Amino acid sequence: MPSSTFLNLPAEKQEKLLEAATREFSHKPFNEASINQIIKEAGIPRGSFYMYFQDKEDLFRYLLKGYVDQLFMLLEEFLLRVRGDIFQALLDLYDFVQTKADQMDLGEIGAMTGIIRCNSGMQKNSLLEMLDPEVILQRLGDAVNPDLLDLRQDRDLGDILGALLVVAAPMIYTGLQAGGDPATRDRLENILQIFKRGMGKDPDAKNENKETTYHGN
Repeated sequence: MPSSTFLNLPAEKQEKLLEAATREFSHKPFNEASINQIIKEAGIPRGSFYMYFQDKEDLFRYLLKGYVDQLFMLLEEFLLRVRGDIFQALLDLYDFVQTKADQMDLGEIGAMTGIIRCNSGMQKNSLLEMLDPEVILQRLGDAVNPDLLDLRQDRDLGDILGALLVVAAPMIYTGLQAGGDPATRDRLENILQIFKRGMGKDPDAKNENKETTYHGN
């Protein structure tokens, strides 16, 4: 994470460095990305860079966190539009991301898309690690309609949101890499429907159905 020195910089200077980093990571894989090129575009001395970030990976992870925060903001907006239906909101988020996938404007989802596509070997865990359950509940809890979920204890809402995002995030990641493969969307929609209806089956109900449909002599 950036140092307090970076966070205390004027917003304009922060944005200039982050834009330069986004351009570099969007056009070169992480291992080939150059700090020299980033600081050259940002117009800062090399020494200043290391006063802001520990290394290139520190900067890279900070950029990703910023884009994850953007996704949270978008998901909150979609939740409001669909009256707290988390299943529909996640599908709407996927659709929105796909429409922005080829727009490389800095600060938009397109920038995150460029970074992901240019770093196809990047582990999905890098994004999943940022989905802290407590943060998820804090950010989305009030926007989710509890009447649409089968909540039986206090912790259920946080656990449900965490499980849904752990499933949806890698599929959004995969969809971005695949350039919006319709099969990825269909799979996401199917998985969300499975979550919505529940995955467990009551064995007693199954036996009752058998007894009802059996017409022996």
